[in-house]
Amino acid sequence: MITRQVRRSKLQLYYDILKAINHESKLGKVRPTRVQNLCHISYDKFSKYLLELERKNMIRNSEIQITVKGKRFLRDYGNINNLIEKFQLKYVVGDD
Repeated sequence: MITRQVRRSKLQLYYDILKAINHESKLGKVRPTRVQNLCHISYDKFSKYLLELERKNMIRNSEIQITVKGKRFLRDYGNINNLIEKFQLKYVVGDD
């Protein structure tokens, strides 16, 4: 059975890329191909989003490092996602 993947928003893609970079940086040197594979994104899109993240001062692309602004985004977007998940559980699955 083939399942369709839900299309991710730009913010979700930013989050996924920053999260993968953060994960890889804890293991040592960040390798672009590894980050791309972790995000399940094509090379063209990955390159495009890396440039956007660099322009928004969320990463330094020379060594693929997350900036302070990028870390704040990662934290805040993660918190928002958690809130949305709790909200969905309460109102979609929820207690009547």
